[in-house]
Amino acid sequence: KWEEIPRAREVMALLRDAGHTITYDWTHCDQFSPEQAVADKQGVMTADALVFIAEKNLPYKGAYVEFGIAVARGIPIYIMGREIEQCIFVKLPEVQFSIAELLRPTFTTDTDPGDEN
Repeated sequence: KWEEIPRAREVMALLRDAGHTITYDWTHCDQFSPEQAVADKQGVMTADALVFIAEKNLPYKGAYVEFGIAVARGIPIYIMGREIEQCIFVKLPEVQFSIAELLRPTFTTDTDPGDEN
C-alpha cells in the first residue's frame, strides 16, 4: 500500500538481510500506470512467497489482487498485521500471520549431508 512505503522498505530490508530476493520493489515506481500493473503482477507470479503488510486499516485494493494471484498459484502468503482478517481467504492453510519463518537463517549445500567425500 502506498501509504506504507517506509514500512514496506523496512520489511524488504529485513527479508534481504535474511537472504531473500525481492522479485519486484514497487516502492520506487509510478503509483498508477500500465507498466506498474504488469510489473506488480510479474513480481507476484515469480515470487516464492508473498508478504502482505496489513497493519493499518487501509483500502488494500491492489494488494488483494496480488493476494489472489498468490492463492491461485499456490504461493505461501505471510501477513503482517490483522487488518484483513475479514477476508475469508486468510483462513487458507498457505496463509500465516507472521514473517518470522522468513527471517530464520537458511543454509543450503551442494552436497548430501551423508556424503563424506
